[in-house]
Amino acid sequence: MNNKTTRKQRAEQHTRHTILISSVAILQTYGLKKFTMDKVAEQAGIAKGTLYLYFKNKNELLLSVANHCFEPLNEDMRKIFSSEISILEKLKKYLSASFLHTEQNRALFYELKAVLLTHVEKDFNDKNSTYWEMINIVARTFEDGVKKKLLRPMDCDKVAIFFIDSIDRAMARRIFTKVDDSAEDDARELLNIYLHGLAL
Repeated sequence: MNNKTTRKQRAEQHTRHTILISSVAILQTYGLKKFTMDKVAEQAGIAKGTLYLYFKNKNELLLSVANHCFEPLNEDMRKIFSSEISILEKLKKYLSASFLHTEQNRALFYELKAVLLTHVEKDFNDKNSTYWEMINIVARTFEDGVKKKLLRPMDCDKVAIFFIDSIDRAMARRIFTKVDDSAEDDARELLNIYLHGLAL
């Protein structure tokens, strides 16, 4: 019975993953305006009725696509902040990973811009969301830095929110506007502001 359940769960996970991958492909090929559940079902090789067993409507599917697109970055962050490298290196690596991820998915995120705004609002109001998980990870890292006297005393939870939100805003700038400076330049400048402030 357990083996059957496991096989069924694996099959469902595979189908769900196929739907998400197919959705990304359609967004990249046709854009959001021509994104339909019919196209997704056809691309995924499943019946339209099966698609609705996994996602009740297009909005729910697109929100899941947004989550799916950010999961590689979230996984990178978990690995970076659980590693044994210095706090400074953790912040550097996370900033670089964030901007690189944005740059690599810029066209896709642009198509998803309206969905991303809904995604951000939903995450902000859900204390169990990845957004709050990331803030907690960064806050605990800041606390560790304060204890080791590597960082000045601060309200670590509040500063972690500012840190994550400023990265999100800078990433949005790269998605929604034409920028000439590199992703690495943005990451370096933002890190400098947090580490050294603005005053001489």
